[in-house]
Amino acid sequence: MKLKFLGTGGGRYATGSQKRKTGGIILRTEETQIHIDPGPGGLIQAQENDPERTEAVIVSHAHLDHYNDAEPIIEMMAYIHDHPGALFANETSLSGYSDLEKCISDYHQNLCRTVETLEEGTKTEFKDVEIESQEMFHSDPKTQGFTIEIEEKKIGFWTDTDFSEEILDFYTGCDTVVIYCNRPKSESLEGHTSLDEVPDIVEAADPSTIVVTDFGYKFLSQDIDEQKEWLNEQTDCKVIFAEDGMEFPGNRSLGDF
Repeated sequence: MKLKFLGTGGGRYATGSQKRKTGGIILRTEETQIHIDPGPGGLIQAQENDPERTEAVIVSHAHLDHYNDAEPIIEMMAYIHDHPGALFANETSLSGYSDLEKCISDYHQNLCRTVETLEEGTKTEFKDVEIESQEMFHSDPKTQGFTIEIEEKKIGFWTDTDFSEEILDFYTGCDTVVIYCNRPKSESLEGHTSLDEVPDIVEAADPSTIVVTDFGYKFLSQDIDEQKEWLNEQTDCKVIFAEDGMEFPGNRSLGDF
């Protein structure tokens, strides 16, 4: 299992400025390839990453920086590569919720060979991948964090959320946790995680590695090396700050960690 970070920016200002790209993350396994949270630029960036292998899309919530290119990628799978894909997305993205409209049309959902709603407690399988989801605390109330397990290795995705002890247990036992971290230390934004809170996630989950990504504009305006140095001092695990185009774990598979 490998991850390719097409984009590492998050939030409206990072998205609008493209200070970091926002194309999401590609997960590769021996049997399949899944595009996670394909924001603006996801389709273009996917073209350089074996797009014919992409067979599924995961959308954590209905905000543009996480769903924008889901529909064109669904069309790419169905028409360009002639193998309709699977779609795993939260309730809001598929059906709308409260005053939030759905962001993936019925037309595009009907292009998929399977569509599954991710909600708290969902456990599902696709090819050699097991997916489990957990409701987070974000302005889309149905935002989902999730874990992906393969070959007895588990990677967690701590998506956009207020920090809460209620969701810490879900990530216990993950070998790696990818943390969407919008704000640098000493700053906060409702519905998002700041760097100050990451050590508590690490202490609870006890992963061997964390990968910090989804940086907001204010985070990217700081000295990134200084932020990373501080986090390294607070934790015992390996700390990686994702960069656009980065592959994790490099020329090895996640099973080596």
